[in-house]
Amino acid sequence: MKKLLAFTLIIAISCGLYAQESINKAQFIEKVWDFENYKDAIKLKSKVPVILDFYADWCRPCKMLEPELTALQKDYKGKLIIYRINVDKERNLAALFQASSLPTIFFIDKSGTATYVRGYRTKEELKQMVDTYLITAKKAK
Repeated sequence: MKKLLAFTLIIAISCGLYAQESINKAQFIEKVWDFENYKDAIKLKSKVPVILDFYADWCRPCKMLEPELTALQKDYKGKLIIYRINVDKERNLAALFQASSLPTIFFIDKSGTATYVRGYRTKEELKQMVDTYLITAKKAK
């Protein structure tokens, strides 16, 4: 059984099923927002909108959300990027975003406006949020 699970995981990773990138504080500062130098407002470093998925390995709704976000990443390839932040390893980032309930999902548009939801969401619900908070907001500006 363990061999089958390991083989499945290798296939899933090689096929890109786990498209979200897990990042730590240093990577967050480099790729998303240097909150240590720009404390008053989010100054997004990414050229595309960002989704932050605050999760924990022990969180069942977080595990249910992962494939939904993977599908979303594929649907919006090149139009947004999804980063995963493990709250158990990155407590400072979780505190900065007040991610106390899991999962917490932040949608950050190019202007740095952040909107968040807590709890599991289906792919269709996530698509609606992306279209409302990231894609439509981008066109309106």
